[in-house]
Amino acid sequence: MDYPRIIFMRHGETEWNLEGRTQGILNSPLTAKGKQQAEQLGLILKHELGTANGYDQFVSPLGRTLETADGIKRHFAFSPNEDKRLMEINLGQIGGMTRYEVEMEYPEQVAGKKRYEWYFDAPGGETFDDVMDRSKSWLDSLTSPAIAVSHGQVGKLIRGIYCGLNKEQMLNLGEPQGVVHVLENRAETFWSA
Repeated sequence: MDYPRIIFMRHGETEWNLEGRTQGILNSPLTAKGKQQAEQLGLILKHELGTANGYDQFVSPLGRTLETADGIKRHFAFSPNEDKRLMEINLGQIGGMTRYEVEMEYPEQVAGKKRYEWYFDAPGGETFDDVMDRSKSWLDSLTSPAIAVSHGQVGKLIRGIYCGLNKEQMLNLGEPQGVVHVLENRAETFWSA
């Protein structure tokens, strides 16, 4: 399916990002660096787009994405609608844990898994297919170009679906903070400061 242009951003750095803690649907506040990254996103959007006219605007309803949206608003007229489909993966019982803690308490969760594959199928959490379904649902609902602030893992799937990647390719995508992903014509480019 061909999707409209999407301007996609991950939230800024959080306290738990620094600590190496999983967040999922839990939340921790942005660090000072994360707040700067959010403002930088606003400056990039102002420079590259000038205005949000013609774009539908979305944000995950979790605190770190709302805080990032507030930083963007300091430099760019951004009025996003909250959409639960953009929420990060629900990590169930491993939410809020470091990888070491997961290895100690749920060794089967990380055994033999690459990169962030261990985030999926956690006890009480979402599967890869669960996150794929809601990512695809969000993409399929778009009728106009869109600007969105979301998260790392769900962002990989949204970007991967858009670009026609397979599961392994999606999971190997980076999840940088402070950059803008431009999804257009089934390809991804970046805007940065």
